[in-house]
Amino acid sequence: MLYEELLKSFNEALEDIHLRISTPLEEANLIIALCTLSLAKFQKAVEKNGFQNIDREIYFFKSVKVIPMHYLIYYTELRSCELNMPKGGKLLQIQFLETLEEKTNKFFNKHKEFMVYLELKHTLLDKYYYTRKYLNRIQSIKTYPYFKDPKFNTSHDTLLARIHGFELFSNYIIQRKFKIEHTINNFIEKKLVWSGSYAGFIEFVYGCQAMGYFNDGNAETSKIVKILGDFLGVEKGNSSRTYNEIKARKGSRIKFFEETGQKLLRKMEDEDGLNS
Repeated sequence: MLYEELLKSFNEALEDIHLRISTPLEEANLIIALCTLSLAKFQKAVEKNGFQNIDREIYFFKSVKVIPMHYLIYYTELRSCELNMPKGGKLLQIQFLETLEEKTNKFFNKHKEFMVYLELKHTLLDKYYYTRKYLNRIQSIKTYPYFKDPKFNTSHDTLLARIHGFELFSNYIIQRKFKIEHTINNFIEKKLVWSGSYAGFIEFVYGCQAMGYFNDGNAETSKIVKILGDFLGVEKGNSSRTYNEIKARKGSRIKFFEETGQKLLRKMEDEDGLNS
């Protein structure tokens, strides 16, 4: 019952933070500290009391320790996300979140075999995954060094916590993106909409990309088309095919830039004439 009491105390403290704190960073800092303290208490209790039998050991590493552990991982990722979030604009923020989303999906794909084991609620390998006896007898999974101690770790308990933590973090990314995209969509509805042709838009994007104006030329053109297209309310099209059609033009292949340059010069000349 000792471990259950410690877990109950942790859950109560966690709920108190959720109720009192509203800012993500402050909440993350407090919960990371709580998780670290709680895991230290669990570790001392395990070193002192051990387990009555193998079933109790499996239960602890599979269902008890994983609770503060997965919150530690989740809020560590959340804090890192918030601290490193670009301050230069909404579009950069979405690109940043999409990069994190890709990394999270790669993690899930890498460990999909174990995730299937969890989803199907299999227990056949639990004694190998969740007891310390087999920590060095089967291939251990590389994990973050959270409380890396052979007396307090099994081969898969930290991986289990990472999966649960990354599931929470994946949902956080989706919600964060939705809020930013909603803000952008509201801005588009009230402010800016692309009223030129789709071919002109594609020529504009490829031209700016050729000049290295997006991320010093390191951004993928398809991503630029998607982000700017969403931002400016451009109707969906086949950007690659349109670009090839632009290249195959019999006349000028940079019609958009030539016409834009001519109209800008005419505007400047008209203004100079009005001001003289």
